[in-house]
Amino acid sequence: MKSGRKIDDAKNLPGYRAPAADDQIPDPLERPTNEHSLDENVVREMGYEFVDLIVEYWKGLEGRRVYGPMSPVGLDEMFEEPVPESGAPLSDVLQECRTQVFPNTMAIGSRRYFGMMNPAPLPVAVFAEALASAMNQNVASWRHAPSGTAIEKRVIRWLCDLFGLPATSFGTLASGGSLSNITALKLAINRSLGRDLSQVEDLDGPSSEISKLVFYVSSQGHYSFDKAVDLLGLGRGQLRKIPQDDIFRVDLEAMEESIQEDIAAGLKPSCIIGIAGSTNTGSIDKLDKLAELARRYDCWFHVDAAYGGAVVLSEMYGPMLRGIDEADSITVDPHKWFYMPFSAGGILVRDGDFLRRSFLVHPEYYMEKMLSEDEKPAVDERGFHLGDKVNFFQYGVEGSRRLNALKIWMTFKMVGRRQYAAWVEKDIELARIMAARMRRQDDFEIMGPNTLGICNFRWEPKPLRGGSEFSPEEVDQMNRDLQELVENEGDTWFSYTILNSRVALRVNVENRCMEQSDIERLVTVIRRTADRILKQK
Repeated sequence: MKSGRKIDDAKNLPGYRAPAADDQIPDPLERPTNEHSLDENVVREMGYEFVDLIVEYWKGLEGRRVYGPMSPVGLDEMFEEPVPESGAPLSDVLQECRTQVFPNTMAIGSRRYFGMMNPAPLPVAVFAEALASAMNQNVASWRHAPSGTAIEKRVIRWLCDLFGLPATSFGTLASGGSLSNITALKLAINRSLGRDLSQVEDLDGPSSEISKLVFYVSSQGHYSFDKAVDLLGLGRGQLRKIPQDDIFRVDLEAMEESIQEDIAAGLKPSCIIGIAGSTNTGSIDKLDKLAELARRYDCWFHVDAAYGGAVVLSEMYGPMLRGIDEADSITVDPHKWFYMPFSAGGILVRDGDFLRRSFLVHPEYYMEKMLSEDEKPAVDERGFHLGDKVNFFQYGVEGSRRLNALKIWMTFKMVGRRQYAAWVEKDIELARIMAARMRRQDDFEIMGPNTLGICNFRWEPKPLRGGSEFSPEEVDQMNRDLQELVENEGDTWFSYTILNSRVALRVNVENRCMEQSDIERLVTVIRRTADRILKQK
């Protein structure tokens, strides 16, 4: 680094440290010629090095542990260092990724990973992320991201069309399903109270009516709904957790009874939530029946399709979502079964204008024409807000927003719906093969509906000759032991959960590269590990 001018007034700045005699102080006005410059050759060479490293990571997934071996304490110690005073060469930093980061990651893209809803990301989407970062658009306002806004509007239109929502529908991309679910409950409150953000100056504060609102969701509902009632100033008791039936769908009769009891108590049912693919089992509520309940009791109808929404891409399995086109709002997460890298969630709303009014603000530096109360944004006959300048900060919680739509747009154009459908269908078929293989095991019991790409089962070990029967609590621990032993050995990875108060092992198939041989291998690992544990009893 070349030495430059010294700033005479630097000693008057907070935190000033007198430079040593050999300090090299860069000239802030001098054009950089190092790895941080935009020199064409420098950037291209850097790109090649990153691409090589990414390919190396992907190629190495099947030859390494699925779960990193080092403890949190060890990892903290490995990365412990003060803020670097001087920069290191890129090659050194990439080598640290290769030797320290890679070995201690969860191998999400591996065909031996059967964990949560974390997909093996599509390469085009991964590189689209780099392109979005290079452009660094802030898709909060149209003026700062003209094409980015148009692309997000198109992606939203595609999603609304896939789910059968009307031309008046609209939506917004978000960081994930949690923020989308919170947004949906915010919309339900606004509808129940007959208000929106444009009226905020006329409101003295939360009215007493908000304490009377009640929300209904299956006991299998996502934890984000618990967060939502707290963040929105509701009491935890205002969220009714309705029991599930024998295949973990919400019990419709129990829900209606709860609604009627609340009405009799002077409360106001506000929102009915349907689950289209629960995290635990992949169960899909009877959405058409929930839509009827919502209409009957004048409730907002929200569907959490963060996981299972992808089956809408398949003509074979799409009918599982019958009734979702009647929803007032839908949560969808392309970073799950659309094979997008994190993050890419979103919410779709039947009444796009209501979504806008619920989050409408006009900061002083806002440079678009403000509409009067009697004016409405332009509505193109092709769909809500097409042809209009949309500012997405007025459609949700987030202000500054990444161009997450770019990877979805590029991938849809490159992949197409039919290929997506084939991948989803194959994942579902592999999960069903998994269930069939576990049914052949005399000491394993299938738990859950095996509806989508999730297979739940429980090991029910039989005592060795002369031994006593294992208690349910002992069996719970043995199932946990099985999962932990497989995890520690790093050969494959799956999780466990609690179903009907008992521990169940949970396998999720969400990898377009996976084949039946990977399922057969997993069954062999589970069988071998169970036998080892039983011999030690």
